[in-house]
Amino acid sequence: MSEEIIEETKENPEVLDTPVEKKPEEVKETPKEETKETYTDREKRYYARMKESEEIAKKAKAELAKAKEEVAKAKLPISDVDAILEVNRATSGLDPEEIAELKLRANALGCSLSEARKDKNFGMWQKSYREAVEKEKALNPSTRQTEVPKEKPLEQKFEDLKGGNPFRITPEAEELMEKEGLWRNPSYAKFKG
Repeated sequence: MSEEIIEETKENPEVLDTPVEKKPEEVKETPKEETKETYTDREKRYYARMKESEEIAKKAKAELAKAKEEVAKAKLPISDVDAILEVNRATSGLDPEEIAELKLRANALGCSLSEARKDKNFGMWQKSYREAVEKEKALNPSTRQTEVPKEKPLEQKFEDLKGGNPFRITPEAEELMEKEGLWRNPSYAKFKG
């Protein structure tokens, strides 16, 4: 059995790097040169493996550093939150067209939005823009309809004509009832008839 193991290691030395236990009887003395060569071969293999491992470790460290940088960029630091609040303050009270113009001017001047809003050129543009918008609104007819007073219900008209007395019949109440077809004046029916 030990001979089989020895033969396997000789055929494929990379599979088994550990020395095989041999029985004292089977141990043959090898010249020192052969052992030196086998050790140098082993050392070369170990050295090559060690280099590969070091390269893999360097790549892993570089990837880790890159991932940490990406995570740091992805989070909003407190200064970014302050910048967002400043943008909100700088654009308050502006319509979308004015905000677009403000961004354009801030990029052209290379300053913040609040500084660009304080600029006199933006103030003049904003004034003329708002005047143009007001003119446009004045020229367009209003789509609002004026409220037409609704007619009072019939019951409400009778109450107004009777003046709070439910049994009082006035000539105006009679006319209203005739007009609505609720009542005919008996004297009128006789003469007409």
